[in-house]
Amino acid sequence: MKSLRTFAALFATAAATLALPSAILIPLGLLPPTAARAAAPDPDQVATNKIRDLSGVLKVVQADFDELAKIGRDFRTTYRFKEMSLAYKNPNKTRLEARILGAAIVLVFNGDTKMVKAPFRKEVRNIFGQAGQKKNLLDLGVFARDYLTTDWKATYQRADGTLQVYRLTQRNTDSRAFEIVWVNPRTAVTEKRQSFSGTGHLRMELRYKNAVQAAPGVFIPTRIEVYNQEGKLGGVQEMRSLKVNAGVSDDKFATS
Repeated sequence: MKSLRTFAALFATAAATLALPSAILIPLGLLPPTAARAAAPDPDQVATNKIRDLSGVLKVVQADFDELAKIGRDFRTTYRFKEMSLAYKNPNKTRLEARILGAAIVLVFNGDTKMVKAPFRKEVRNIFGQAGQKKNLLDLGVFARDYLTTDWKATYQRADGTLQVYRLTQRNTDSRAFEIVWVNPRTAVTEKRQSFSGTGHLRMELRYKNAVQAAPGVFIPTRIEVYNQEGKLGGVQEMRSLKVNAGVSDDKFATS
């Protein structure tokens, strides 16, 4: 990542290059605040709060299990489920359901509670302070206020063309793992996301593409590509049967 350069450093470099007479240079301390340092975008103003609920089907259209295994065994296992039905409801409630050999496996994330339900097995546990364990709109490529308020803190880093780059750090934990996201401020779509370990090593990169306007002012990517730490494409998922703000029952997110 390129290091940030302050306005003061750029000002000094420009002055030296142009060799302007010192008499006409305005002392930096006298510049108006907006001129001395451009205000960083407010992530809460960029992030969307227009999604009340969402449903759809995530379908695996491409998978290289050897490349996925370099990210992690659990990640590789996820792509063995060819289809997963998905439901989301604000704030921070997500349900994933897949079938294998005719049996249903259900994962529910409701606030700080995670439930895993499979034939003859059910596990419910508290995942407070474990933002990386949760599934929500972040995983769908949507920059949303609900998870920024509760689980992730967004810090503006820089502009990259028309995109805004933010560093996401986990709240309520001493974990040093973090995410870097490239956000389109017009659509609140995270067009690219890089996940880093606590030691700063790149784990994977996700690219969110083919965004559609699924409801007034609501944009959802319909293609998710995952690349491992070597930059090799591991898998592709597509969103099908997408519905936004059409109504999803609270019953879907019961964990008891």
